[in-house]
Amino acid sequence: MSSPEKKTFFATYDWAKTWQELPWAHQEPTLFLAEVCRRRPPGRVLDMGCGAGTDSLFLATMGWQVTALDFMPRALEYAQARAAQQGVTIHTVEADITDWQPPGRFDLVLDHGLLHNMDPVRHAAYRACLMQALADDGDFILLHWHPLVPGQANGRMGPRRVDRETLKAYFAPELQERYFACEEFEDLPDVVGGGMTQACYWFRRNPAQLRPRELLEQVRSTLQRHDYDFPAALARAGEQPLDPPLAAEHLARLLGPGRLGISHRPPTAEAAAGLLEAWSRQAGADVRETTALLTAFASASHAGVCLAGAPRCEQCSVTACKRQRYR
Repeated sequence: MSSPEKKTFFATYDWAKTWQELPWAHQEPTLFLAEVCRRRPPGRVLDMGCGAGTDSLFLATMGWQVTALDFMPRALEYAQARAAQQGVTIHTVEADITDWQPPGRFDLVLDHGLLHNMDPVRHAAYRACLMQALADDGDFILLHWHPLVPGQANGRMGPRRVDRETLKAYFAPELQERYFACEEFEDLPDVVGGGMTQACYWFRRNPAQLRPRELLEQVRSTLQRHDYDFPAALARAGEQPLDPPLAAEHLARLLGPGRLGISHRPPTAEAAAGLLEAWSRQAGADVRETTALLTAFASASHAGVCLAGAPRCEQCSVTACKRQRYR
């Protein structure tokens, strides 16, 4: 964190007589944390920029092993004092997240307002630390300010406003948004820029990027379930694409966030083939074979599973697809 930002935080902690007087203090745990606790057993959690520790304490009471990190000594004092009062244990770390080395990987990483208070020159280091700290099956919860209206300027101090598309692009392609919620605050002090939209994100690793070969194997398995002989079809095609080829618009839909999630935003039809080629090369897969595989998977002239308008999801084994999450 830059020196001007640190000066602001030190001044604020010096001014506040109790943790409740801190402008960013909150009594309730950050949105989505209770649902994370319902869905998975307690594990290791990293609270980045823990402040006075409200979220750390909540998670400790739920059985999590908490690492509460902040560069402000006073914040950690508040967090430890509150933990002692509640009879729970948290491990506090005084450090700047952008030059801290995670001592392992965490099942849950939480950021209640750290990133949006950070100088953008440190964003790359923040992102690198997050990717190193988050387990492959981990959850990442982020609270961040958005503009209340398009083009809204930031205040003279306080959090920076960033729109949803910019944040999703910042974490892509490694992470994908699972859930999103927001609340509008129409009237805040002018010094912080007036109103804002407070957004909360729940991110997870993108399986299309984390395990691309597994995704391709699941497509193959789906074709086998439908008695579609892909090796034979590929051999008949020779050096040519499967006939007929998949329409570019259909391929774009298949690669987008609503299905396989190879792209975090819906690609254009013109960009789809290039996107698939780049992803295939990154996965170490043959581009021609991957293109043929998805053609067989999605085209009505072949296996016809992931059709454009009415995909047969109940007959599909591709767990990376967004349409399969709630089945």
